[in-house]
Amino acid sequence: MKNFLKIFFLLLCYAQNTSSQEIINAHKITNSISIDGMLEEQEWEAAEALNNFTTWQPNFGDDPDMGAEVRIIYDDEAIYIGARIEEIHRDSIMTQLSQRDDIGNTDWFGVILDTYGNGNDALEFILGATGVQFDAKVTNTNGEDTDWDGIWFSNVHLTNEGWTLEMKIPYASLRFPNKEVQEWNVNFFKMQARTGEKSTWFPIDPAGPGFLTQMGKLQGIRDIKPPLRLSFSPYVSSYVQHSHDKNRTPINSTGMSYNGGMDVKYGINDAFTLDMTLIPDFGQVQSDDQVLNLSPFEIQFNENRPFFTEGIEIFSKGNLFYSRRIGGRPIAYYNAYQNLSENEEVVSNPTDAQLYNATKVSGRTNNGLGIGVFNAVGGSSEAIVKDRETGKERRVQTGPLTNYSVIVLDQNLPNNSFFALVNTNVWRKGDEFYNANVSAVNFDIKNKNQSYGIDGSFAVSQLYFPSSDDIFGYRYDVGISKLKGNFNYYLYNEATSKSFDNNDLGFTRQTNIMSSGVSMSYGVYEPWFKFSRGNVWFNYSYDRLMNPSNYIASHFNTGFWFQGKNLWNYNLWANYRPSSKDFFEPRSEGRHYNMVPYYNTGIWVGTDNRKKLRFNSSIFGYNTTDEGRQGYNFNVGVRYRFNDKLSSSINASINQEYNAEGWVNSSGEGEIFFGQRDQQTNNNTLRIDYNINDKMGFNIRARHYWSKVVYSNFYELEQSGELSNSDYNEFHDLSFNLLNIDLNYRWRFAPGSDLFINWKNNIAGGQYSDQINYRNLSYADGLKNLSEYEQNNSFSFRLVYYIDYQNMQKWF
Repeated sequence: MKNFLKIFFLLLCYAQNTSSQEIINAHKITNSISIDGMLEEQEWEAAEALNNFTTWQPNFGDDPDMGAEVRIIYDDEAIYIGARIEEIHRDSIMTQLSQRDDIGNTDWFGVILDTYGNGNDALEFILGATGVQFDAKVTNTNGEDTDWDGIWFSNVHLTNEGWTLEMKIPYASLRFPNKEVQEWNVNFFKMQARTGEKSTWFPIDPAGPGFLTQMGKLQGIRDIKPPLRLSFSPYVSSYVQHSHDKNRTPINSTGMSYNGGMDVKYGINDAFTLDMTLIPDFGQVQSDDQVLNLSPFEIQFNENRPFFTEGIEIFSKGNLFYSRRIGGRPIAYYNAYQNLSENEEVVSNPTDAQLYNATKVSGRTNNGLGIGVFNAVGGSSEAIVKDRETGKERRVQTGPLTNYSVIVLDQNLPNNSFFALVNTNVWRKGDEFYNANVSAVNFDIKNKNQSYGIDGSFAVSQLYFPSSDDIFGYRYDVGISKLKGNFNYYLYNEATSKSFDNNDLGFTRQTNIMSSGVSMSYGVYEPWFKFSRGNVWFNYSYDRLMNPSNYIASHFNTGFWFQGKNLWNYNLWANYRPSSKDFFEPRSEGRHYNMVPYYNTGIWVGTDNRKKLRFNSSIFGYNTTDEGRQGYNFNVGVRYRFNDKLSSSINASINQEYNAEGWVNSSGEGEIFFGQRDQQTNNNTLRIDYNINDKMGFNIRARHYWSKVVYSNFYELEQSGELSNSDYNEFHDLSFNLLNIDLNYRWRFAPGSDLFINWKNNIAGGQYSDQINYRNLSYADGLKNLSEYEQNNSFSFRLVYYIDYQNMQKWF
């Protein structure tokens, strides 16, 4: 091991950065220009022009099919970018309309600015030939954060020779050092949709260490001052909610509510920004894709609330922050259902805690120290329990006033490396509830030309109980990687102790486990045969229980992805898991379930995304070596663009599993019972988008999920991990049925200002009765039975108006 580390660090020291450097100079102007997309002002002609673009995708290193010319000018208020994009004819320019931050199938041009030159994060501004804006905050670790919304101005003009564009990016939308002479990293991108060709000004080698490290220099900007960055986004919203349940009296109920609040953004200085949301309203975010969960693990849902998705890259260091915990299910939610008398029922039990406010402060100093402070306050929650005979009600506290906080110190190091300290804390009011804290270090060190790296983290969790001993746990991971070239690899070891728990503000699925493994891939970036690019990979992992030490499983995975010259995509994979032990499925410490060898293989094919009709499909099958558990998954997706305004897509999947074995019950005497089950799951999603123009559009998303589980045999789990016959015969067959519909209208009537109108429909229920023959239930029965369940409808509107302090000064 010592010799291996010596060799690795010699490689770190030996490698040198040999990349070339491209430079563009900005030209200062004193007269104002009109952002009309025409490029008719003389100021543009005085600026330096660049036109040396290189293809990036599908092939790297070629001259583009059509040329482009870019110029940059600036004044005391903003930086301006103008471009001429050549094309054969006006009809060759693809112009599918979409909404902001969703470019769609259209030609586009973009610029990416790294104003601090650290190679770790940047801002991206893209403009479609339709006039649709796309912007994002980009980081090496998180990719594109499209929830970041900057205020900038743009326009396009289409001709028979191509199209022209102008961008005005105010300094208020950027963060940059407060110094006399600026030097920023920059790159320009363009997309020719009819050929699928992407090209860049500074060449981006796909075998390189990442596109944020492959950028040119923007020079010539001097004597600009960071402006006061202060803006307010007050909102008002109103909801009408209707519930219908024919099994309830009364059958219908209707309610109305009104809300108001504000988002505030304040530039503390040139580098740091405060974001605050007061009395937030997230009632219009997309519904969660809920599923029937038979596993011993919690389902992790995506975060759809804008405040918790925008600008959170620094808080993701160490992988300790899971924002869905904030305003989520109260910690003592199920206490309401305990100690109920014969005549009592729970008539109200909020599933989400009220969020009063949330605040983020983030930025980076001139020395590369990133600082992030997050804080949120959630209100207390109560359930109402009612006596059916007397009508008397009592309240049960399900959650206390809670404060959530995250602090991150992230120091940039040479070669796009970093070292970070992270701390998360959850404080709950009252002596009935515990508090939680997690502290961690996180690092990623690369050599000079960023071809090799070593990364890792170490975290300690602490749970503080008012009347019992505190609980401490730890987690660590370390990895060594080759990052550059056709052949890359990653070696890692990670461990999570039995007592580690960061689930108060984070997410950990498994504890008491140690894993080691290797991932290897080989990328092909030169065209060959009928393909333009692709890669093959191999992964291996080995897992052990930590305490007591015991073998869990090994896992082998291999596959390849290729893209054809016709822009079809192909993916083939295979997995194999030898005999293993599952220590989690029994739901009892010290017990395990012996699993026989398992394998699966699958294929995915996707057609050309440029065409009006696009089709993708995947199928994979799985089996065990004893021919016990087996099944298949089939998925098909179809997208059709009717015209530049209207498109529709449907995705349908069916998963059929036979003879799977899993936990069903445990007795007080230590008996653990497993059942052999068949499960069928159908998951279908329909989406329709209609865009009136680049500022206004509708979309509707409907998802139907149906799953049924049928048990055929029951067994008792022996101490050896084997299953033996049992006379256990309780009823466990069930079905779960869910329909969600989200209809949205959005009108961006002014920069940063939106009107949203939303309709949500939710129907959810299930069948759990020994009077039903579940084996004969079909998907058609699931659709039919939707009318039997409670239906909830919500109609709402939300008006957000953006107020910029600089503009307020001009108004007054």
